[in-house]
Amino acid sequence: MATKKRVLVSTWAFPPSPAGSAVILYELLRHMVQDEMVAVHTIGDPPLLDGPSLGIERHMVLLPGSYIWTLRCMRRAPWLFIPLIRREIVRQCKRHSIERIYAHFPNHCFLVAAWQASEYLGLPLTVYFDILWEEGTMGMHYAAECESRIVNRADSVFAITEFAVKHLEQKHGKRVNLVPHVIDTSGLPSCLQALSNESRPVILYSGAIYPNMNQDSLERLAQASTIARTRPIVDLCTWSLPDELRRLGMRSRCLSRARVMAAQAESSILFMPLAFESKYPVMIRNNCAIKLMDYLCSGRPILVHAPADCYVTYIARREGFALVVDRPSVTELAAAIDLLVRDRLLQERLVAGALTFVRTRDSRVWAQRLWAALSNN
Repeated sequence: MATKKRVLVSTWAFPPSPAGSAVILYELLRHMVQDEMVAVHTIGDPPLLDGPSLGIERHMVLLPGSYIWTLRCMRRAPWLFIPLIRREIVRQCKRHSIERIYAHFPNHCFLVAAWQASEYLGLPLTVYFDILWEEGTMGMHYAAECESRIVNRADSVFAITEFAVKHLEQKHGKRVNLVPHVIDTSGLPSCLQALSNESRPVILYSGAIYPNMNQDSLERLAQASTIARTRPIVDLCTWSLPDELRRLGMRSRCLSRARVMAAQAESSILFMPLAFESKYPVMIRNNCAIKLMDYLCSGRPILVHAPADCYVTYIARREGFALVVDRPSVTELAAAIDLLVRDRLLQERLVAGALTFVRTRDSRVWAQRLWAALSNN
């Protein structure tokens, strides 16, 4: 006989994973009552890798054949995949006498299926947007048809930044709550961390690279590194290196989360890019890249290269945790690299700002706020 659960989590990627929504989920859900939860998910992108996992019962929805066909179907024929997810959600809800469905969105298939299942079963629904939907790159035809209905069906809605909260409230006329990207704040360094090898500066970027999210700024980094007087090395830790960056001489490596964190602590500069040239400027303006929290915990200085009106630029300047280049200029970026490599006092000031700010994003505190909504039936 199945044990009774309180909450079903519907999401795309589930821990372990080195990046993306699975990292947010891990930090939030690990502080909750895991015996009272069950998850329905599929393969992430990148796929499952070594890393911290959760003790939550989990059920993976896949098409027969391979992970690749599942990913392709989600992107190209979601109307074929959504019914499979919905069926599994309904099955697990009935099996465990679920009291609430929690849809954690960066993927419309799992959001739509969770909403449909909540309607069918008459269950309360919580939705968390860790990125905007209709203003984003995938599933926009579903968003135009469904987003308002889903938000209004949910009795609690969360978003990842203050900008996104305000945007969604104005768009839907409904209260939206903040749960930002959070992280484990135990074991933080106390100050700027010294490098074991300072012979040549290393600029590290870790995370996915997308044409409409950050690619143009990474191309400028590649160009700036060739004219900067400090002759930096660019270290790209990504599973998705575009051909444009290859042609600029860039190479990449794919690391586990633990190895990425170690590489960040040994880098001269951590690079936080967002696109200046994008079809989706509203998404750029309101979103916060998930990797930023890892950067803030590293004890190394951060260089933000993003538009002046976006959230990341705003919060970096407000909290004083990064040097910001908010114009698409290769020469300005090269000058900022040289300044940040050479100015020890600037490094110390930025790291101090980062460590102060990251303590306001303690996962235990924010998980309690989210769990209060999930356990309210």
